[in-house]
Amino acid sequence: MKKKLLALFILGSAIIGTSCKKLEKATDQNITLTSADVTFTITPKATSVQAVELSSQTTTADLDALIKKQSPSFGLKNVKSLKIKTLTAEITTGSEANNSFGNLSEISAIIEATGKTPFTATYTGTGTGKIDKINFTVNNTVDLKDLISSGNLKYTLKSKVNTALTKDLTVKVVATYDVVVGF
Repeated sequence: MKKKLLALFILGSAIIGTSCKKLEKATDQNITLTSADVTFTITPKATSVQAVELSSQTTTADLDALIKKQSPSFGLKNVKSLKIKTLTAEITTGSEANNSFGNLSEISAIIEATGKTPFTATYTGTGTGKIDKINFTVNNTVDLKDLISSGNLKYTLKSKVNTALTKDLTVKVVATYDVVVGF
């Protein structure tokens, strides 16, 4: 009798455990977040044979507020995964026919936080002439939850300069993220 009762208890526990996991997954919610614009000033740069830092900017990311704006029942503590979807850079002032992304090659954007593994996205386009907006290639399988939730993020733009930049460029970088939140 004890063996039958024990077997029934184990079977019941397995069913309840499985049902709880399914219920937990059913409460997961997918949301898309757009970061605040990060604005850089790229000063004139001479030609280079290797990538040089164009500019960097440190920002404070309030991920908790962004999540609550999209889904009031959730916050930073409920993030299960956070993956980058898009990363764009756009010149908002200073662009001219001979002073734009067309002067550059091997452009990269690095997002980093103290003590975390940095994330790098690249643009490998080979356009010449006036190019005001680029879309970086991102690895959207990397979970950036730890990196982005750290609060202070440093964004850095690097590139090889094929033709000298002769005037300041103001560049706006915007990231969108796919986030899974749940209990």
